[in-house]
Amino acid sequence: MAETPPPMDFEEDQPEDGSGEEGADIFAPPELPEQQQEVEVEEPPVVEDEPPPVVEDEPPPVVEDEPPPVVEKEEPPAVEKEEPPVVEAEEPPVVEKEEPPEVVADVPIEPPQVPQPEELLPEPITSAEPPTLEPTVEVPPPAFSPPSEPAKTLELFEDDQPSHEDQQDEEGDSFELSIAVTNPEKVGDGMGAYMVYTVVTKTTIPAFQSAECSVRRRFSDFLGLYYRLNEKHLQKGRIVPPAPEKSMMGMTVVKFAKSEESSTAFLERRRAALERYLMRLANHPVLRKDDLLREFLETTAELPKAKETAAMSGAGFMRLMKNVGESFSKMTGKKTETDSWFDEQQQNYEALDGHLRKLHIAIEAMIVSRKELCVNTNAFVKNVATLGNVEENNSVSRALSKLSEVQERVEALHQEQVHSDLFVFGETIKDYIALLGSIKVAFSARAKNHSVWQHALTTLGKKKESEQKLQLGGKPEKLAQVQQEIREWESKVEEGQKNFEAASKTLKQELKRFEAERAAEFKSKFISYMEAMMHMQQELIRVWEGYLPDAQAIA
Repeated sequence: MAETPPPMDFEEDQPEDGSGEEGADIFAPPELPEQQQEVEVEEPPVVEDEPPPVVEDEPPPVVEDEPPPVVEKEEPPAVEKEEPPVVEAEEPPVVEKEEPPEVVADVPIEPPQVPQPEELLPEPITSAEPPTLEPTVEVPPPAFSPPSEPAKTLELFEDDQPSHEDQQDEEGDSFELSIAVTNPEKVGDGMGAYMVYTVVTKTTIPAFQSAECSVRRRFSDFLGLYYRLNEKHLQKGRIVPPAPEKSMMGMTVVKFAKSEESSTAFLERRRAALERYLMRLANHPVLRKDDLLREFLETTAELPKAKETAAMSGAGFMRLMKNVGESFSKMTGKKTETDSWFDEQQQNYEALDGHLRKLHIAIEAMIVSRKELCVNTNAFVKNVATLGNVEENNSVSRALSKLSEVQERVEALHQEQVHSDLFVFGETIKDYIALLGSIKVAFSARAKNHSVWQHALTTLGKKKESEQKLQLGGKPEKLAQVQQEIREWESKVEEGQKNFEAASKTLKQELKRFEAERAAEFKSKFISYMEAMMHMQQELIRVWEGYLPDAQAIA
């Protein structure tokens, strides 16, 4: 390998020296060693220097001589012809994978530049996936947070949704059920006397034996129905409409009254209250299907007496449940509410109850004043009639007689207005005060379910601590019993949690239904009350306009 390059160098050096061929042959032997020695001396640097330059010089000249013309001549056409379809379509997406935020940032900053958006448009089109992934990196909060929020709301909405059976109960049915309480009748005399009412029911519900039935019920039977329904549905979160409360004063008047006229007003007021109570049960989507109500409406035999209602009215039962709820609250702590929605609703109903009570007091005072007005108007009528009889002037006497008739008609209108104030407006407010009492009882029952659940949790924790102590103490004879108790309390905890959650869910649905019915009923009663007021005022105008000619005829 070392001998082959010297001849190459030698041949290349010979033409450079210009020596003849003959002299080269004669002095070839002696010169060869000298040149070889010189070459050999120079070879190491040449071998060391030339191979790198050969490697370094030969490729660069090839690259510098041949490619430059190729790059300068061929690249422009390649850039002009091939870059739009190939270079711009394939290479930019690769380069723009790292520079999308800069491009996005440049686009909004320089919107007037038309060529830039045109160049950018084909790039995201050719690489549809990269640009979609890159903007999502900057827009994940708005892009993903909105769908997450509705997902939560849907979960909450699904939690509030009733089960299939509860949904069927809540939706009710298309069957008709109308109840009327009529014909109050007194049975017996003295302290042993009581009132019996006729309950007439018309329905299309298949569970009833007949489409129309009539039974006679005592007031205590109504209270017994309320107590049994309340005992059955209260712990489940149902709001059971309360029965009318007892009135010892009113019943005392009825028992010892010598004539029916003195107790007519009280009996009519109680009859209407009992009818409204039964109709609230009939309009409830769940209670209307209860066997207890059906038995009350169609069983002709005497119902079993409820000992709890023998001396307890609806208001008394609510006071008892309120005390029970307060006692459970004291046992479980001052604050046992875990849902802010219930806490807020409870405060709202407390405030509503106070306002309705004040309104009811004002209505009662207004009714009393209207009754006093009727009494005074009656006295005015009598005095005017007497004055007209003794008046000597015929025209004045006639005018006074007509005035007496007009005032008598005005007194009748005031009586109608008293009836409207009492039964259309006053009794509605009173019923809703009682319903708010039932809502408070339902809240107390829910608190009781919560306390039972928490008590089971506390007891379970103590049992597990006892188990750990027995395991450490090495007492296997008691360990099995404690483990059995732990399993029992675990089932109680599960049952308590299930009952509490079910009662909370049902109570939430009941409150929503209560609000819808309250708004509808208030609207209906307010319209009826205003129509009664307008009728009275129009009738007063007509009566006074009819009296005007008689007054003008006085000479």
